[in-house]
Amino acid sequence: MTALRSAVLAVSLLALAAPAGAAPQQAWDQAKVTELGKQLAVATDDLWNTFRRQPRPTVGQGQANSFFRLQQQLRSLRSEARALSRSLEGGAGHDETVPSFESMMQTIRIAQDNARRVFTGVEVREKADAARAVLNQLTPFYQADPTVLEPTQR
Repeated sequence: MTALRSAVLAVSLLALAAPAGAAPQQAWDQAKVTELGKQLAVATDDLWNTFRRQPRPTVGQGQANSFFRLQQQLRSLRSEARALSRSLEGGAGHDETVPSFESMMQTIRIAQDNARRVFTGVEVREKADAARAVLNQLTPFYQADPTVLEPTQR
């Protein structure tokens, strides 16, 4: 359960990002953003696969509801990251992809509460940290005043 707790905490950190939608601070670099989108898709796949291998809490542990909600949120995050990556690879720019980015960040913010309630271990935390690191590089292309995502403290 320690691995699951770490993963949840890492996802929680992602939720601390500032709202998207403002004009980008960093000049749009299609090649760089596309590469970051690919990296994010891989990182969220890794996070999802690692989380999936975690033992499920039993009903008596009091974490079951948060665990299954977080599971759905991570599945959604993975799907959103894949869609963003595909759009960027197809040549979509800032205006076309900002809704996907905003949706992903909203999912992360919602997942934060559940992540705090679920116990995870080091492996999940490392995968969440990797995804957060990519998001921290991608965020300046979408936000004028990007907030660096920090790990969530329990």
